[in-house]
Amino acid sequence: MRHFALTFIFALLGAYTALATDDITRILIYQINPTTRSIVEDIPEASISNDVLTVSFNGSGMYSLYIEDNFGVTVYTSALPANGMEYDYDLSDIGEGLFRLVISGTSGEYEGYFTIQ
Repeated sequence: MRHFALTFIFALLGAYTALATDDITRILIYQINPTTRSIVEDIPEASISNDVLTVSFNGSGMYSLYIEDNFGVTVYTSALPANGMEYDYDLSDIGEGLFRLVISGTSGEYEGYFTIQ
């Protein structure tokens, strides 16, 4: 019975660890310096899971994306067409820490913050 209980506990811990590594963290994106009081409907969405950044768009047009570390140094940059697409970026090479995601395009400039551990 004791062996079964220990096996069960280790199985639960293993399942929890597997779930924890697959967690998707949604990045809160907000518009920088809005020029009007209108509601912006085409705000990009972003999330990060296992050092992979996912960015998706509802709007259209060309957007630029860059990531800064906590010292303000740009560590990643990309240009992409939105057009309702979703993009994945492997950020495993940028290290750990707090990062600022900036997305700018036809509907404005947006930012969000995330961490990599």
